[in-house]
Amino acid sequence: MRTNYFGSASSFALADHAIAWEKEAYDVQPRYTYPASDLIDTLLVLYFTNVHPTTPILHRPSFERSVAEGLHLADPQFGGLLLSVLALASRYSKDPRVFVDGDASLSAGWSFYNQIWILRKKFEPTIYEVQMYCLLTLYCTGISATHISWLYLGIGIRCLHQRGEHQRKGCGGGPEDELWKRAFWSFIALERMVCAFTGRPMSLQAEEYDLDLPFEVDDEYWDQGFTQPPEKPESQLSYFLADLRLCEIWGDAMRRLYAPKKLKTRMGWDTLGGEQSSVATFDSRMNDFLDSIPPHLRWDPDSPPEDDMFFDQSVILHLTYNFILIAIHRPYIHKATVLAAPSLSICATAARTILRAANMWLSKLQRIPLPNLINPVFVSGIILVMNMLATKCVGLEKNKDISLVGSAMEILKVAESRYHTAGRLLDIVREVRSFYGLFHPPNDHPDSFNAESVPGSSSFESTNESTSTPGLFLPNIHDVFYPQHEQLFQPVADSTLPYDQSSGPRPGMSIEQLLADTERPDATKSIFGDELMSMWMAVPTDVADISGWDAYIESRNGPDVNWFPSFPQTFR
Repeated sequence: MRTNYFGSASSFALADHAIAWEKEAYDVQPRYTYPASDLIDTLLVLYFTNVHPTTPILHRPSFERSVAEGLHLADPQFGGLLLSVLALASRYSKDPRVFVDGDASLSAGWSFYNQIWILRKKFEPTIYEVQMYCLLTLYCTGISATHISWLYLGIGIRCLHQRGEHQRKGCGGGPEDELWKRAFWSFIALERMVCAFTGRPMSLQAEEYDLDLPFEVDDEYWDQGFTQPPEKPESQLSYFLADLRLCEIWGDAMRRLYAPKKLKTRMGWDTLGGEQSSVATFDSRMNDFLDSIPPHLRWDPDSPPEDDMFFDQSVILHLTYNFILIAIHRPYIHKATVLAAPSLSICATAARTILRAANMWLSKLQRIPLPNLINPVFVSGIILVMNMLATKCVGLEKNKDISLVGSAMEILKVAESRYHTAGRLLDIVREVRSFYGLFHPPNDHPDSFNAESVPGSSSFESTNESTSTPGLFLPNIHDVFYPQHEQLFQPVADSTLPYDQSSGPRPGMSIEQLLADTERPDATKSIFGDELMSMWMAVPTDVADISGWDAYIESRNGPDVNWFPSFPQTFR
């Protein structure tokens, strides 16, 4: 069966039956080197524990069966997919065989990634290749040259377009069709995350694809007619479908609120009325999304899910929701309009929520953060610094926010042992904080991350390898690089500094409600002095723009100051 897709206007559609197109019988195939079978087995467990719950592009039973049967030895495309799985899983492993030279933590998985061939000639893309591009995108979000992740993302999307996987099919419904659906929707979710991080345009808009969502059925029930058993209604795929609904809002928001000036002017989006209408529309959609979250994925910090996988999914969904709230409102916090004060308040509240949830996530699971946690933590830390400058908060409220900024730095420091980008983001938060003298209380040195000095932190004994859970990232890995830590991550306790919840934004609050609570429409003028306004306006409009922060820090310190000594200039 032909799998190429050409639109009705294509000349290929006319010539397809007029010319006999034949592929060459020979094509050079890669020769991959795989690790020992015991390491493969261990890394597969780590992958399906740490990555699969939030990126379910694979079908676990069939994938593990294919590995056991040795398909990677016979099929180079499946071999490339396996290597990409091993590369990602290596970030959660302490085995010295996953490191280059056996001890460089940032090189975890590089020996697997560096073998993979891309862009085969003369052959149609297979499901294995498309899945591989998705996982390579995830892996490259953590290397020094993060822009490569956007390129892999584009290759995968073009392969999906070539096969017509963006269109609803008139027949099918079997396991292979379900794998292609999962692949397409995984790229939808991943593209939103990567483009938000890199600040680059999306290639898939909602009006350009039309296909069914994946079945809300766990992997082990595919052979039962894709039916989730009534006695187990809480599906692992519920998170993925909820995340896709959230990503649809995210994509629309990025397209409209971060559009080029020419498009905004043409569509009338850059007027005050257009901005207020856009923000109100997205706020309403976000509130509707809250009502649609399945009960087992709803986030309650006082009663989080007991199951580790559902806890993982619930936290990441909660983080993504609040990160999108920040994305919706942050373009307006610099502007002297009626949207500035309420938008800053919403962003600050969402940032606090993100950091508290991330704090709980790491303190419970004790493992290296996922890529979709790192950027929200960075942005939240920056938002809180900006909020403290703008509102000139003092006393307990300021100390609480300073502690949360310290928590963001602690999380990024944990992540930087495996992600180049996390170390760079940590440096940015540290320098931005130091510009304005927003340091921790006197007992906490601003550049120290000694867990014993963190109020309320608890000790942690290293887990013996023979009794540890294979899905967890073991604390003694981190000891090699951060010997001052007894625990991979110890939460920053801030419960002694309560906020007054009687004022300010509340969950589900719309921009209209917040505007109504604002005492004066021009309240933004009262939160900036002339000197602070000048400093504030120099801050990058997009707080997630790393290159913008590079330029900002350089302008304040001079071009000869290198705040990122661990990163070569070519990757800045």
